[in-house]
Amino acid sequence: HWHMECELLYVEKGRVTVSLNNAAHSLEEGDAFFIDSREIHYIKGSPSSITEIIMFDSRLLDEIDQGHRPQSPRLSCGAFIPDYYGKIREELDCQNPYFDLKVRSLLLLLMLEIFRKEPLAGKEKSRDNTSMENYKNLLGEIEEKCSYITFDDAARFMGLSKPYFSRFFKTVSGMTFSQYLNIIRLEKAIHLLNHNTGRLSITDIASCCGFDTIRHFNRVFREFTGFSPRELPENYVLTSHSVKSMGKNFNPTLPNSRLLEK
Repeated sequence: HWHMECELLYVEKGRVTVSLNNAAHSLEEGDAFFIDSREIHYIKGSPSSITEIIMFDSRLLDEIDQGHRPQSPRLSCGAFIPDYYGKIREELDCQNPYFDLKVRSLLLLLMLEIFRKEPLAGKEKSRDNTSMENYKNLLGEIEEKCSYITFDDAARFMGLSKPYFSRFFKTVSGMTFSQYLNIIRLEKAIHLLNHNTGRLSITDIASCCGFDTIRHFNRVFREFTGFSPRELPENYVLTSHSVKSMGKNFNPTLPNSRLLEK
């Protein structure tokens, strides 16, 4: 997945693998990792791992240096990060007056320390290559056309042979194309179920989300959510943790992650 925010990870316990722009990085306890805005990545770790993650607006970094970012995503200066994380978490938990300004100040100081201690590189050196840009565009295409887009359509959109596209998609996303497409279709189906006023039947919803038969829809729905469409709890949201069929193969945020957002 990718998003507009920057992401700073600190592995508190265990081992974690981060795939960033099609390259895998193995992290262990005490390691820190920086992911810039709009970079394609996913994260998976051992069951006992604990990872702390801060997500923040990339414009914060432009106040330090608009033209540069850490040369390597793996940071060598991670020892002081837990102290900042603790202070930020305390501010977010307590929400004392002006806590948002304090959190912003702490984030700015944290990233300033990183910029001082880490080798820097021009942003142009870390821009996504053409394949990554095409991949981002493909995700938008899948979102828009999820009810009828096919594997062949996606491979053709990327300009890749089907075998190469299959390997590329699995490496970048952490799942097969069909698994990803099913998740997007299920998200659409869940939205329709949550907002259905009785106008659409289960069969109608299955059909408009791209499932060829109601049996196929019911099987995939239960496989990924643990519920049948009729049993779905009110306002249910499909998350990475509720996608049971992914097992250990796809876990972009980790069940044992602590996410601090600003």
